[in-house]
Amino acid sequence: MITGLLALAVAAVAVTPAAASPADPSSSGVDAVAFSPDGTLVAAGYGDGAVRLWVAATGTERGPALRSGSGPVTAVAFSPDGTMVASADADGSIRRWSPATGAATGSPLQAGTGVTGVAFSPDGALLASGGADGGVTLWNVATGQVSGPVLRSGSGPVNAVAFSPDGHLLAAAYGDGTIVRWDPVTGKPAGPPLLAGSGVRGVAFSPDGALLASADADGGVTLWTVATGLLYGPVLRSGAGTAGGVTGVAFSADSTVLAAAYGDGTIRLWNPAAGQPARSPLQAGSGVNGVAFGPGGKLASAGADGAVKVWNTAGVRAGRPVRDWIILVAAVLALVLAAAAVTITTREVWPRNLGRT
Repeated sequence: MITGLLALAVAAVAVTPAAASPADPSSSGVDAVAFSPDGTLVAAGYGDGAVRLWVAATGTERGPALRSGSGPVTAVAFSPDGTMVASADADGSIRRWSPATGAATGSPLQAGTGVTGVAFSPDGALLASGGADGGVTLWNVATGQVSGPVLRSGSGPVNAVAFSPDGHLLAAAYGDGTIVRWDPVTGKPAGPPLLAGSGVRGVAFSPDGALLASADADGGVTLWTVATGLLYGPVLRSGAGTAGGVTGVAFSADSTVLAAAYGDGTIRLWNPAAGQPARSPLQAGSGVNGVAFGPGGKLASAGADGAVKVWNTAGVRAGRPVRDWIILVAAVLALVLAAAAVTITTREVWPRNLGRT
């Protein structure tokens, strides 16, 4: 009875997003994507060292490719005002571009080691970069100079960085399975590390600032409550989507949908509040190396086959909070048990299949 009830709830929010190009003709894989703040452009970083700008509405390329070095481009990010694109190179440099003109902005920033992630602070004053050597560097965007000492904690490379919406926290995802929340002002950790249990490849704060999601190498998506640092519900897993692990996560602008990219070529949309799938998986056709949400429910995906796709997820509705599901399931159980005159422990109130398809 309970299983049927949950299945019905999932079916009620399922929609069929439509995929559209930009589809890149390059044979080089796409390692990262980012939407411009106004949703008109998609920046894509490629394994051949290029950064390309795509017009989201038409799938056409905006000007010639931006060359960003000889090594793979591991991450791209737009500044909050949309006037700058930053690209991270495996060769240890960070390049900044004007999306309006395609011209380089200043000299490349030299991190000294392979750069694995970049993120602008919400006010656009700082640019954070994660290094293959485990360091997190803060750069002053106006001057191009390092702002404070390199932040170090844990072991293994930093695979991704993300600022909280209020700019008070900087989350760094490490290859050893930890997430460190840094205070960008003091340069000190803000609480103990969060333990994901496997290497973390990506992190994202929900735009409302309530949740932090991680893309786990073992195929799980873990959610934490930002205010407490505690787990928010069970790890989101899908048995069919664990091959290749989770490569990236992104929240929709209204925080009601969480997209997760998988190495098996699927994109799964979750209702983070409910811990439930929002619909059947999106089939990207090849391994997906990352995802990024834009305004209006548009979702861009980075394909290992060199394709950038834009999906329309606007029809996906918000999920119910996990606590509401507990209350609902508990009420159903109470009715069933009253009829059967059976008692069980409260541990069985939590749906065992929560977060699974």
